Amino acid sequence: MRGGLSHSGKKALVSPAASTPDIPRPRRPMSRAERRVTFWLKTLALVAVAIYLLVGFLEFLGNVKATAMLFVIALFFAYLVFPLVRRLNERLPLVVSILLVYVAIAVVAAAVLQLLVPPLVKDAQDAVKGIPALIAQASQTLQDPNNLIFRRLPLDERLYLASLPTQLAGFLQTNALDTAGKTLTVVLSTVSVLATVIVVPVLAAYMLLDAENLKRHFLGLIPAKQHAKAETIIAELDKVVGGFIRGQLIDGTILGTMLTIMLYSTHVKYALLIGVVSGALNFIPYAGALIAFVPAVGLALAYNGWGNALLVAGLIVVIHQIDGNFVAPRVLKDNVGLSPFWIVISILGFSELFGLAGTFLAVPVAAMIRVLREQLLPRPVSVADAHTALTDAPLDAPPPPRGLRRAGS
Repeated sequence: MRGGLSHSGKKALVSPAASTPDIPRPRRPMSRAERRVTFWLKTLALVAVAIYLLVGFLEFLGNVKATAMLFVIALFFAYLVFPLVRRLNERLPLVVSILLVYVAIAVVAAAVLQLLVPPLVKDAQDAVKGIPALIAQASQTLQDPNNLIFRRLPLDERLYLASLPTQLAGFLQTNALDTAGKTLTVVLSTVSVLATVIVVPVLAAYMLLDAENLKRHFLGLIPAKQHAKAETIIAELDKVVGGFIRGQLIDGTILGTMLTIMLYSTHVKYALLIGVVSGALNFIPYAGALIAFVPAVGLALAYNGWGNALLVAGLIVVIHQIDGNFVAPRVLKDNVGLSPFWIVISILGFSELFGLAGTFLAVPVAAMIRVLREQLLPRPVSVADAHTALTDAPLDAPPPPRGLRRAGS
């Protein structure tokens, strides 16, 4: 009984407030302005973190340039051979599929090098030997008092124009050729030919073997409800990068072949060299066209006269129109999805940061950023909501027919 009294006494000493559980207070709903401010604060914080990580990543790449270059080349090579490996992998083991693709590429590369390298070397040697004669001929043409174009100019201006070929040759000697020589030296010293031929295919093979494992580990870091979104982003990035690499290779080959055949047909010197360089530089938008136009027209003018130069200029324009309107859209299938403005900005920025390698990486990286922006950031408003001051068509123009709206949108 004493124990019961003591027990009841203890229960009486417990306060009613302490015996009842805490009831959570209802949270005040955030207003629209507060939600908007919170969203932009989170966005700014995310942008700041991304910039910080990007700067650190760029510094890291600057310290391991050779390794980074090998990795990028191997990644491009893996994207290049992926369709063939996937097709063979439907019936054969993955390792066997990779080996068969590598053997086929080695045979084709050996045949192409056997056919192209000797004439390319000869054209390059002849072009270097012919530069002084071209400079002297250009200066003589500009100084000729009977020249129909320049004879009406004052003497001082004619003398200045006559000195331009020599100045241009000096500029190329001190800048372009020196840069090319340094680039070749760096490539041969840090990434030797043996490393490029052996290490790159090996790295690409490991990438292909571990691609699905990397994808599974990456998805494991993301909440399950975000897996569908992450897989969509991965698929879009793969489509952009792979389509760009394979499409540019095919498009550059077709463009270089058309230019070479045209220059041979019009009897322009160094036709193979100009065509191959233009096709290779087609990776850099607008560079391939410029590389083909300037030397081809200049050589046609120097050796064959004004008529041949005008013919070559017109045919180059026609070839690039065919490539831009028929070949490239079907090969690339609009995988990049960038306007010319962003293409130029990305090329300038990446070339400033990474030099020659940056010019090749600019467009695919910018296309990847476009995919991330479209998938992670809010959609842009419509043209009507933005009240645009500039439009593609005149404001008072009639609307296009219904069948053409889809192509123009």
